Amino acid sequence: MPDTIDLDRDHGRTPQQSRSRETLTRIINAAEALFAERGYDGTTVNDIVSRARCSVGSFYARFKDKESLFLHIHDQQCALLTQRIDFLGDLVRAENATLETVVRQSVRALFLFAGQRRELTRVFIQRSGVDPEFHERYAQTWGLVRDRLRPVMLARKAEIVSDNPTRAVDFTLQLMHSLWANDVLHHKVKDITGQETGEALIEDLTDSCLAWLGLKSGPVKARRG
Repeated sequence: MPDTIDLDRDHGRTPQQSRSRETLTRIINAAEALFAERGYDGTTVNDIVSRARCSVGSFYARFKDKESLFLHIHDQQCALLTQRIDFLGDLVRAENATLETVVRQSVRALFLFAGQRRELTRVFIQRSGVDPEFHERYAQTWGLVRDRLRPVMLARKAEIVSDNPTRAVDFTLQLMHSLWANDVLHHKVKDITGQETGEALIEDLTDSCLAWLGLKSGPVKARRG
């Protein structure tokens, strides 16, 4: 046995471990790109290994099948989203931000995240509409986001102009998710549907949420009672 092991300086792994991790990364990156381009049904394992430049054996050494890889990518993206929301929560608490700032930053964080991964997120939403088991998994993701944003908003309920601030916050979060998902699904056909997207949608959704909470006058009024 050698006295020393040649470790990868950047990662503290043996060269074999580093190569294995690089292969895993290529498989995941290839699958993400293909799912975004062709959808779940339009992508095969052979497509993935071809783009990843690895063997079929390397794929099955890491994933049971295409479905397990798809779920892994979904869960990985969900973890990234919740991490971003956690960071936002820490930031607004540290700065003792107002509810208006919380709403503005929450809407922007959600839409910027989706904008970076719109095609892949669309595949997840579409799959959730036809697969009850996956729908439950997808719904849990938004539940995690909601569970992080809700207490941050309710901690500032004294700022809400409503006899039922909890209800106002819950509807605000529902409104955020509904328009976020709608934008992801229909962004490509915005010229046909005439719907807003990008900065215009972020601004109008923010104003609507603030109006519902009674923080801003606008077309939507905060419901009382």
